[in-house]
Parts: sequence; structure tokens; C-alpha cells
Amino acid sequence: MKKTSVKKQLVAVALAGGLMLGQLQAAEVETEWIHPQVGASESAIGARVRSVEDLPNAGGQRVLIEIPRESFDHNDSIPEIVVTAQRPDQTESRLSIEHEWLADYDNDNYGLMLYLGKDGNLPLRIYFKHDPR
Repeated sequence: MKKTSVKKQLVAVALAGGLMLGQLQAAEVETEWIHPQVGASESAIGARVRSVEDLPNAGGQRVLIEIPRESFDHNDSIPEIVVTAQRPDQTESRLSIEHEWLADYDNDNYGLMLYLGKDGNLPLRIYFKHDPR
């Protein structure tokens, strides 16, 4: 009877481990709040604001954020990037903005170019929803 009980426990542990592995593989990577100011950084993934440029005709700002290579596995693809802003009342809201993922694989440089409108001075959080392969 103990053998059956131990087998059931092992099966339960294996199933739970498989479920956890699936959750980890589907997990998203996110930054802490980061201010769109040159030199600003955050410690969750080590993202750092490299440059901020004002766009002509009050078109907002173009912000380049460096993303450390170690933040992602080389086999990860990033099909979705979600950017949110922290409003003055401390709520978080999704921004609909243009962005470009920049990758210089030869020099291990990754970056994210954000085109911010009037929300350019609000703290940002970036969610990278990746697809492990």
C-alpha cells in the first residue's frame, strides 16, 4: 500500500513540476518602473535609458532603452512588447505607441526604441511576452 501511495505522490510531483515548467516557459519578463530620462535604469532586468530625443512638431519623444543580453535566452523570440505608464494617481495603463526592437547580435546589443507622445514624462514599465523555443 505504501508503494501505491509513493507512486501517486511521485506522479503528483511530476505533474506539478510539468505545470510549473509550462508556466515558466510562458512567463513574461517585465521591468520595474523606469523614467524616460537619459541614464535612468532599473534593476529587474538591468534596462537603461540610453537616449531621449524630442521629435519635431511636438510629436513627442523617441526613447532608446538598452536591454542587457542576459535578460533573455538566445532562443527566445519576443512576439509581443507591452508598454505601460504610471499615471499621477499611481494607476498603470497600457500605452498604444510605436516601438522597434533593435538587435545587434554580433555585439550582444539589444534595445527598444519607443515613440512616446504626450505621456513622454511618465514612468514606464515594459512587459516582454516571449515565446521560448
